[in-house]
Amino acid sequence: MSGEGSAKKNKSDQNREKLIKDFENYLFFVLGRSRNTINSYINDLKQILEFINLENLNENKIAQFINEMKKLYDTTSINRKLSALRTFIKFLVRKNERFSHLMKVIKKLKNLKDIREPPSVPSEETVISKIESIEEGADTFETRRDKAILELLYGSGLRVSELINLKTEDLSLMKKGVIKVEGKGKKERFVPISSKAISAIEKYLEIRKAKTDFLFVNKKGRKLTRQGVWFILKKYGFYPHLLRHSFATHLISKGADIRAVQIMLGHSNLSTTQIYTKVSPRTLEEAIERFHPLSKRIKK
Repeated sequence: MSGEGSAKKNKSDQNREKLIKDFENYLFFVLGRSRNTINSYINDLKQILEFINLENLNENKIAQFINEMKKLYDTTSINRKLSALRTFIKFLVRKNERFSHLMKVIKKLKNLKDIREPPSVPSEETVISKIESIEEGADTFETRRDKAILELLYGSGLRVSELINLKTEDLSLMKKGVIKVEGKGKKERFVPISSKAISAIEKYLEIRKAKTDFLFVNKKGRKLTRQGVWFILKKYGFYPHLLRHSFATHLISKGADIRAVQIMLGHSNLSTTQIYTKVSPRTLEEAIERFHPLSKRIKK
């Protein structure tokens, strides 16, 4: 490569790196995305820009990119990359009008249909039995805290990250049956909370001693970490997200409105929640037996 060609390449690389850094700042300061989300978007964007030149970005190039990604990634990962691309294009249009034509591109940039099977979850009886078994243990700080955590995760479908970031002030409306939760992108939502969870939290608060405002703490009074919650869940035969999956699956299998479940879970897209609608044939049979009027007449 000639000296002139090398200089042009270096200049292009510098411009690209600056653009990526500006996009990173946009995600953090303007959109308020979490550090984990930002890191994912930046990694995805770098991969996209290795494949697609912004100067000739069009539907065909994106289609080629998606086809290549299908060889390497699942639907969820590809859709996340498409989300990063859509957000990046909006950033470009905001930054420079010469990219305004790309808005037509992202309007046609749809997520791939998620054909995953719903996650396997235990029965309601199994989950409830495991949670209630905690009461059979010694009445200690750990058992009260663990009971409150499990009741809350299963009763409200919270993410572990949302649970560990709960503060005591977020319980101000607990008596009315809701708590405030800060989800992804620092988006706040109010989530219904069961009477069992309320009771478990109140018992836990009776003996909780901590200087921090965070609701769930360890024995030293410090905020619980993800790893700390993971060990607690493992102790009772669960793992992160299992209780959230169980919450959604059990609600929808009982006939709950999917949009209501979407709001409770904090999903920005309904397609993410729709995975829980793929219930088993036996579940459908039971629903017909319980709710269909003709079925009731036949039994008579």
